[in-house]
Amino acid sequence: MSAELSPKMRRRLHDFPPLLVMFGGLLLIVQLVSGVVLAVADGPEPSPVASEPSSVASDPHTRPAKVTFVLTGDRRTADVQYDLPHGGPTRVANAVLPLRKTFVARYEDTFSASIRNLPDNGPGKVTCTVLVNDKVVQQRSDFGDSVSVLCADVRLDAKPIPGATVPAQGNGLLPGETRLTRTVPVKRYPGKGSPLAGRVTDDDPRLSYMSLGGDWSRSRQVDPQLSGYSRKQRFDSEANWEAILVSGLVDGDLVAAAPAKGRLRALAGAIQDYRQGMNFDDTARGRDVASQAIKVGGRKGWVVVREIRFVKKGVRARMDLSAVVIVDTGRPRPSYLWIDIPETHKRLWPDINTVIGSLRVT
Repeated sequence: MSAELSPKMRRRLHDFPPLLVMFGGLLLIVQLVSGVVLAVADGPEPSPVASEPSSVASDPHTRPAKVTFVLTGDRRTADVQYDLPHGGPTRVANAVLPLRKTFVARYEDTFSASIRNLPDNGPGKVTCTVLVNDKVVQQRSDFGDSVSVLCADVRLDAKPIPGATVPAQGNGLLPGETRLTRTVPVKRYPGKGSPLAGRVTDDDPRLSYMSLGGDWSRSRQVDPQLSGYSRKQRFDSEANWEAILVSGLVDGDLVAAAPAKGRLRALAGAIQDYRQGMNFDDTARGRDVASQAIKVGGRKGWVVVREIRFVKKGVRARMDLSAVVIVDTGRPRPSYLWIDIPETHKRLWPDINTVIGSLRVT
């Protein structure tokens, strides 16, 4: 519906020259057309949206995840190999177990890990476990001589395996091994034990103690550079096994690695671990049965007694009783005494009590 102009407005228009009226009308038409074109070109004003839709943010194809390989076994070592994103394969021979590798991966990345039981280990179990964001999504195991398992083709959106856990193998301990964290006194072993053969003095560690007779050989000085101890006494418990009593200074590397707090206790455990590793194969399992502080001639000391169970071809013994005493003599490197007697001669286990009780600082 058009609006009719008032008489007053008609008079005013009549006063304008015709050409000026025509020019104003054309200008008004141009402005109206330009406004329509710009409005069409710009389009409607967009409504506010989130920077990333929730469906995209939750899509595993678009975000990285934390992945962890855990390689374990019932032996201390194994051959392992792993291939991480953006890097070539890495092979570690005789790797100390457990071995963990954690990295960040994206959906399109490929990665794998494998573990092989060493031929010298004898029959054993190896396990490869894969965690994505701390959830077990793949786990494979095998048992036997030289067996191996491979973890590969892992998907970041894989569902966790119900009830699956990482095999317990912390702090270098294997299943069946224990280390005491509380004080347990040394047991008094029943029986007479060996006759005494007089007191001996080991000048290097500044220790003296009773030497043993009967089955034991004569106590003698040895080269600590070759053996790691400076005095030794022994006997053959069977053709391929022996009992041993030695003393010396604690290795400097072990001393440097020991914590300031609980230093003597830590060193007693470290010597046990070292001797277990040196004198037994990977079938050995050490279970601490005593751990206590002692005084040796007014000086501080600590003793750890361990049952070491093992299987060795051609050896009847299946367990050795091992005792390590650490003594702070006031020198930078503490001294130690170690006695180990197989179960085939458990009648001589009282020798452990005898030697510890006779220990003095010179």
